[in-house]
Formats: sequence, C-alpha cells, structure tokens
Amino acid sequence: MKFICIGDSLTTGFGINKEFSWFELLKSSSNFELINKGVNGDTTTGILSRYYKDVIINSPCYLFIMAGTNDFLLNRSLNSVEENLSLIIKEALENNIIPFIGIPPFIDESLAIKQWDSNINYSIVNNKLKSYRSYIITLCKKLNLKYIDLYSLFNDINKKHTGNSLYLDGIHPNKYTHKGIFEKIKKVMF
Repeated sequence: MKFICIGDSLTTGFGINKEFSWFELLKSSSNFELINKGVNGDTTTGILSRYYKDVIINSPCYLFIMAGTNDFLLNRSLNSVEENLSLIIKEALENNIIPFIGIPPFIDESLAIKQWDSNINYSIVNNKLKSYRSYIITLCKKLNLKYIDLYSLFNDINKKHTGNSLYLDGIHPNKYTHKGIFEKIKKVMF
C-alpha cells in the first residue's frame, strides 16, 4: 500500500542528515511504500497547487498532511490556513484516500530570533499555531480522522529535557526530536 507524506520542511527533514529524519525512520520500519512530497518553505496554498501532481496521480491509500507553520511565518490569516487544510482533506476523502493530519509544533521564540529571522513576531505565530491545533483536533473529531499532535509532543519532550533544545534553529527539529516524531507518528498511524 502506498502512503504519501506532504508538507513543508518539517516533512522533508530540513537541516539534518536524511537517515535521521522521522520520515526515513518511518520508511525503514514500515511495509508501506512511503513517498515524501514535502517541500521546504511550502504553505497550505502551495500544497493545494501541487496536490493533483503530488497526491492524486500517485493514487495513495493514505496521506499524511502537515503544514501551516510557513503560512503563519508569512503572516497569513488563521482562517485562510484552516480553509486550505479543509480543502486538502476534502480532496483526499473525495479520492478515497485516508488522511492523517499532523499538528505542527510550536516555535522556540528565543532561538528562532537568534538563528532564523529576528524580524518575525514569533509570539503571534505561536498563538496562531495554538489556535490551529484546536481547529485541527475539532475537525478531526468531526470527520473521524486521526491526528498526530506534535505540538503537545514537543511540550512533553521539553518538560522531560529542560536545558536541551528540541530545535536546530527554533523552527526545525534536531535529530533527537525527529526520533520522537517518528515514534509518535508510528504509534498513531500503524
């Protein structure tokens, strides 16, 4: 069975060696044909624009979707991102593809200011991510879909390992955190 993962740099495994990414860990421990269609810097609008080529033509049985962080970093509205995600899910369901929804993690504001871009108001981005998490959970319950809550996973890991950053740059997870993502995704999806 074919399983496509679509999203942004959190799906591609930006910043770490490929073999340590959650996707590669999942691929090596699964009997599914896993295809990574993550694109660094992508948004929910970008995913919609490439959805037919990257998903429909490949005819997967399952689809993992995780996006939204870049939309919020670009100051897009919460409402527009929610609408785009709903359209992505609708397309999957109409094409008999079972979607799993990834809830993006929060951003480490102080690290992102130093390592990523000091001109972004990460507090606003994190507030949108928190509201987006609530929206995804409500939508998934309504549609009877499974979701993978990386937002709460990062909170849990952060509590256990104080002093150690979960991120490379405040936005992208390090290889230790990728392993936690892999374990969470595997538990929910397989």
